[in-house]
Amino acid sequence: MANSATYTGITPELYNNLRSKLGAAGIELQGTNGRVSKQGVTADYAYEEGAQTLHINNVGVSFPASMMFSPDKIIEKINEAVRSAGGQVA
Repeated sequence: MANSATYTGITPELYNNLRSKLGAAGIELQGTNGRVSKQGVTADYAYEEGAQTLHINNVGVSFPASMMFSPDKIIEKINEAVRSAGGQVA
């Protein structure tokens, strides 16, 4: 079971685009690092502008999200958002 992922080629413009896409799904990334917690989904994130990488770690899913999602499914959704924004899954 995956509960972390690293993304490369994440320029500042792409990061802001990704933040908008994830924000529309209810996942708010505030600044360049932190922890999100929304309706039973939690994760840590860290964006490194110089290295153009985004790390998503410690993805957890509890009720009520656990009725529909697993950590793998959350990572898959983030993967789709990163790819559609122009980034790459490392």
